[in-house]
Amino acid sequence: MCKDNNLFITLEGIDGCGKTTAGHELKSRLEKRGYSVFYTMEPTDEPLGAFIKKYILGDSEKDNDKDDNFSNCEDNNISKDKDNDKKNKPLHEYINTLDEISYKLICLFLFSSDRAAHLSSIKNKIKDYDIVICDRFTDSTFAYQSFDEIEDKAKIDKAKEFILKVNSFILDINDIEIDRTYLLDIDPEIAGKRISKKDVKSLYDIQSVDVFSKIRENYLYLYERYKSRIWLINASQTTDDIVSEILSDMDSLLP
Repeated sequence: MCKDNNLFITLEGIDGCGKTTAGHELKSRLEKRGYSVFYTMEPTDEPLGAFIKKYILGDSEKDNDKDDNFSNCEDNNISKDKDNDKKNKPLHEYINTLDEISYKLICLFLFSSDRAAHLSSIKNKIKDYDIVICDRFTDSTFAYQSFDEIEDKAKIDKAKEFILKVNSFILDINDIEIDRTYLLDIDPEIAGKRISKKDVKSLYDIQSVDVFSKIRENYLYLYERYKSRIWLINASQTTDDIVSEILSDMDSLLP
């Protein structure tokens, strides 16, 4: 491991569960206790994460300059043949011309690539801080990118196992282990009402209750599979109650 007694904590849950609000409050309370805390999130604000937010999630609040490096493919391996419209599209437009499964695979690897780059920073922060908190991490990739839209259940099952292997490999190759994941679980109907009050919405914010129900099911599957790591929290509670519950568990983990 790349740490001694320092903790690496992740926060997970469907959109609208309140994890980011709870995460910032958690950071504040831990710092008041005297701990040094680094708070980060995925997708990141680094180039890959910025591309994901802008072109995959459609988060207009995070829009970058239109000349960002990923919007122009001229320096990539895509052909420069000006007669081939498809090959000369900006990268985000090119991705959108692909079939559903290819698009899903690209999204999976984009999120995973952003994480691979992010881990370089996380490894250093784990050494420098008492606690590192990451808002969304490997479990989000499984929950959101699990190919649930396709009809072939056997392929869905294979995809899910593959995602778990990719997640595990990225952590193992970096010699990093998640100490605890706090999964904020909430009824998708309640989450939807919270999301409706947001001024700026991403692609996932505008999904149906059925989509969020599948994502929630994926999270609960992970909880059943990794109970030693994942702590399930009722996210319909107040932020104060959620943070208090997290801190109560963290007391058993902190030196």
